Amino acid sequence: MFETWDVSHWSLIRQETIGADEKYWLAHPTDGQPWLFKANNIHENAAGSWSQREDFAEKLGGELATAMGIPCARIEFARRDDELGCISLNLCPEGWELQTGVVVLDGLLEDYEPGYTARNRVRRGHSLENIRWALEGYGPPPGADVPSNFDAFDVFAGYVVFDAMVANRDRHDENWAVMRPPPGSGRPTLAGSFDHARALGSTLREAKITALLQEEGVPKWCYRGTAWRFEHDPEHGCPTLVDIASRALRMVAPAVRDHWLGGVADITTTKVASLTSRIPDMSVVVSTFIEQVVTTNRRRVLDGC
Repeated sequence: MFETWDVSHWSLIRQETIGADEKYWLAHPTDGQPWLFKANNIHENAAGSWSQREDFAEKLGGELATAMGIPCARIEFARRDDELGCISLNLCPEGWELQTGVVVLDGLLEDYEPGYTARNRVRRGHSLENIRWALEGYGPPPGADVPSNFDAFDVFAGYVVFDAMVANRDRHDENWAVMRPPPGSGRPTLAGSFDHARALGSTLREAKITALLQEEGVPKWCYRGTAWRFEHDPEHGCPTLVDIASRALRMVAPAVRDHWLGGVADITTTKVASLTSRIPDMSVVVSTFIEQVVTTNRRRVLDGC
């Protein structure tokens, strides 16, 4: 089983201000490295309470991304006092500055409207074309296990392919970032992938998952996975996650496309099952659902990209 770290006595560095959910940067007691703690959301209603297990999605997302060769944050299960959740190791090297996509695009485009504003429901400006433009001159994340000739957008294309695999609809302009080194210390880079908490159906209650499995509804659920966080025409609807992945792979060299599709092909049902079997407290219903989601999307990506 994957270990659950007790971070109850780790020193608080600061609260993270990006994002809607409460998150805290904590210092590892041995080496002082900063880790971000995120507790699972607890929902209350007349029937009682239930935990949205974002930690499942974060941990499995990180493990699957690593298996695909996607640079990403290291994730561990964690407990802080009576709260369960996960921690992610800071991606940004000491002395570097991390800037989210909203900052990068705002500096590039006139009148850029962040995706979190109510006026920008169609995510105008947050397109693959603008992201590629914004990443010109940037390198891959430090230490990324990708071919030496890959640039930042080559790696970002891998991120959206990964999103299609794990049904991650949440790649908005604050869920990707760049990192800038101190002056004279090299070129800026893309940051590793982070925040996969909404992937793998983490917002679904187990009763809904059971119904999907009984009705053989997982493929239909997967096909409804839209890339609504990217720019789209409201009259024609949102592209699917696979559509966005396919479009990104058409924007890169054939060798880059082959690299990421090779990573997709490596994610077999056996590989997914070997990971879900190590998740503490994961039910057979949830593990079966996740295995079917990834298997379905793997086939869709390989056929559609």
